[in-house]
Amino acid sequence: MTDHRMNLDLITDMFGLLDRHGYTRGDNQHTGRAILLLGDLARIYEGSQDHPFGPYTGEIPPRPEPVPPEPAIRDAVTVPTGQVKTLISALIIAADHKRDRAGMCADCADQSCPTCEWRLRDAQAYDRAHAQLLQSAEASAAASHPEPATQPAADREAGQ
Repeated sequence: MTDHRMNLDLITDMFGLLDRHGYTRGDNQHTGRAILLLGDLARIYEGSQDHPFGPYTGEIPPRPEPVPPEPAIRDAVTVPTGQVKTLISALIIAADHKRDRAGMCADCADQSCPTCEWRLRDAQAYDRAHAQLLQSAEASAAASHPEPATQPAADREAGQ
């Protein structure tokens, strides 16, 4: 069962709070772990959980040997054709929401605080994902429905 209170607004507010206190965002893996820990933090705060979930609770986790970074690989996700419009709409709504939140910021008037910059960067990322998804969808549609070949006018007249 999921908790309806653990939503995008809570995550955005908590990361905004960290940003305002001088903490900077790490890579996607660490950000994902932080999101999971936010849920643990909320449940511990209200008393419905005793400690964070995981194998290293209450002890210092072992440090793995440093691994050289692998070359960047583009991940691919398959989206069913019927859900492409829904996903594009969600990206547009998310980008607009981020811009609206930056526009209503109480901490600055010109969208220059770290939280606004973070929100505007996210909005740009949503815009890029939207454009890339739209381009892929159009290319896929063109490949599955090729244009019928047309004969030049001289060939049509000769064939009659």
